Amino acid sequence: MRVTRRGFLGALGGTAGAAALVRGTLTQAEQAGADLTRWATPEEVLVPSICQQCPGGCGLLVRTLDGQVAGISGNPLHPINRGTLCPKAFGGLQALSDPDRLKGPMARDGERGRFRPIAWDEALSMVTARLSDLRAKGLSHTVAILGGQYRGYRDMLWRRFAEAYGTPNYIRVRCLPPEKPALAHRLMQGVTTPLGYDLAEAQFILSFGAGLLEAWLGPVHASQAFARLRRSGERPRGRFVQVDPRGSATAVKADRWVPIVPGTDGILALGIANAMIREGLYDQEFVATHASGFEDWTDGAGRRLSGFKNLVLNEYGLLSVSAATGVPVKTILEIARDLGTIKPALVVGERGPAYGSDDLHTRMAIHSLNALIGNIGVKGGLLIQGDLPLAPPPPVQQDDAARRGAAQPRLDGAGQGEYLLASDVPQALPGQLLKESSSPVNALFLFATNPLANHPAKEAFAEGMKRIPFIVSFSPFLDESSSMADLILPDHTYLERWQDDQVTHLAGFTCFSVAQPAAAPLRQTRNAADVVLQLAKALGGSLRESFPWDKYEDVLYEGARGLYDAGRGYVVSVHTEESLRKILERQGYWTPEFESYDDFWDALGKRGAWWDPTGLPVSRKALLRTPSGRFEFYSTGLKRLVDEAVRREGKGEAFVRALGGRDRGDLLYLPAVAIPSPAEPGAFPLRLNSYRLMSRPQGGGRNQPWLLEQPAVHVRASWEGWVEIHPKTAAGLGVRDGDQVWVESPKGRIRLKAKLYAGTPRDIVQIPLFGGPGPNPNDLIANEADPFRGFGLLNTTRVRITKV
Repeated sequence: MRVTRRGFLGALGGTAGAAALVRGTLTQAEQAGADLTRWATPEEVLVPSICQQCPGGCGLLVRTLDGQVAGISGNPLHPINRGTLCPKAFGGLQALSDPDRLKGPMARDGERGRFRPIAWDEALSMVTARLSDLRAKGLSHTVAILGGQYRGYRDMLWRRFAEAYGTPNYIRVRCLPPEKPALAHRLMQGVTTPLGYDLAEAQFILSFGAGLLEAWLGPVHASQAFARLRRSGERPRGRFVQVDPRGSATAVKADRWVPIVPGTDGILALGIANAMIREGLYDQEFVATHASGFEDWTDGAGRRLSGFKNLVLNEYGLLSVSAATGVPVKTILEIARDLGTIKPALVVGERGPAYGSDDLHTRMAIHSLNALIGNIGVKGGLLIQGDLPLAPPPPVQQDDAARRGAAQPRLDGAGQGEYLLASDVPQALPGQLLKESSSPVNALFLFATNPLANHPAKEAFAEGMKRIPFIVSFSPFLDESSSMADLILPDHTYLERWQDDQVTHLAGFTCFSVAQPAAAPLRQTRNAADVVLQLAKALGGSLRESFPWDKYEDVLYEGARGLYDAGRGYVVSVHTEESLRKILERQGYWTPEFESYDDFWDALGKRGAWWDPTGLPVSRKALLRTPSGRFEFYSTGLKRLVDEAVRREGKGEAFVRALGGRDRGDLLYLPAVAIPSPAEPGAFPLRLNSYRLMSRPQGGGRNQPWLLEQPAVHVRASWEGWVEIHPKTAAGLGVRDGDQVWVESPKGRIRLKAKLYAGTPRDIVQIPLFGGPGPNPNDLIANEADPFRGFGLLNTTRVRITKV
């Protein structure tokens, strides 16, 4: 008879147990045998969770042994990733077990950067006393909350806290806003939820810098869709064109990589539109029936206005476009012909960081191509994400103090002046903090953000933080920003807490994920969401009334009730069950799977997600929600916003001036991108292009050495940062692969290792953001913001290279 080791140890334990029953006690040897059995056969549990290393929202299965986290794998039921993961996901194990994690709350001990342990109750009492005092003095608006890259109910709680307390200064410091539609899409289509890209069903994809196979919105989901695009057999193999200044992993895998001068993507899009219109390759039926502003037209005041067609034909000739973008005329024509003839086609304009100083019009120009090919609301084209039918929370209760405070102008200027349409302008914060002799902020909360490492003006930000009397950080690590705090209230890592994720981008379906703690906290930390609830209750009054939940789990439980009541969608299950349910739901049949909401909630926790792949609006009427009910090449929505702002005491004048609006006239409301005049390179002849690696989590991941060790295969580099230079450019500078060089901009200089890479255009150098420990590329990047979205302009800086 074959006996396994586990079976042998189990038998050993059973024998010892039987003997003990006879005698009523265990000998020392028998106790050792029982302990050995438990050690060798630990209780194994797989706990569904959610990866928080990037905005992708992939589902995890966390393997625990006797309650200790032992491994991470993909959740095969989760519709975002279907059991597959990118390298970042596995770094979560090291974030959890990092020996440098804070052991508990810390209070400043004398000068900034020195700390002493403090009890949770004492720390929360200090925060409550400070907030109560500021509110009593009518200074609630001088409290600022800086949040990073997160979404879902954590965002709701912080936003709700700011509103109930009475501060307008809940400011997000991020580079991707996945929970909102791109402003260009909202202005041209009128949509209020983000677009979904049906990548898997397209036959031709033109991507303007979207890193589908790298650090994009959802790299795992996009990679799976890319694989389907390239698969042949049941249908012709799809084609993929990547427009990008760098020879990225996505560009290398594309059928065609189109190198481009950084910041000229919109000009190229308008050149492609020129060729399509001249050759009659656009969808004339869609444009005539479902679009406005294409032809010249007359407005209500009798003014004759230029349409998109004449703008493109008159201003974006192929020779001019080629000279500005560096893309040959032949290539522009070939892309235009493929885009106009291969169906279904799709144009993706989601690079992430701003395309350039005129980011909005660049995105409008790119999005115009989707209208020209008529792919809105068709299979293989553009969808929109439906709203998740979550139960709405009760209304926020505001007392007089909260109303007065919330009515004050925002510290970052968002929604006013030159940032009229921006929801957050983190680039403006350092200047505001240093504007007056005393700080305009009396208390600063930092959650999931490290501006002293990731902000281009981090030195000015640090000087501004020195003036703030009271700073609270929720970082579980002692990083650059938390080291400046007066109190650190360390958050759990994401494997230790209740959390949700509301995926509202890319996928083309709605998805709500929920995760329970995979293991007990390893340190004396607390879920920051629970801390917000505790603070609201301690402050009392309308704040207590605005937060009726005892713990964050209750927030999720009450919100998910809306999914159960919606009468659509289902908790994820095995593929055969899902297929049957999809078929029935598409035929108009939907039957509940659970007899009660508690049964639904229990299944949601055990399987990890709810989704509704059949409930999206797909009709063109549902996708075109502008006042005209059409796709607007000329955005009447943008004109209305600007006109209203100008009428309100001239508040829009600064915004119009920032865009050069007085010179542009009504071109301001069309996808018109200025063609720059040729400029002499001067003292800084090279453009700096920054990018993100798939193996680096948002924020950097310097506490995750597994990921730092992952090589950037195109240059065979890891651990430390580097700068990529074209071999011929390097030869002219006397630089060889591996040499140490100075990279210098008008702002500063850093020392990096040179890596020669032919995928870098000759007049460009590339530096990965969060490339590893050592010099920070933010020391080079100018602190500039796009006036529409308020995001930093990461790729407008010029540099020079000198050998050390």
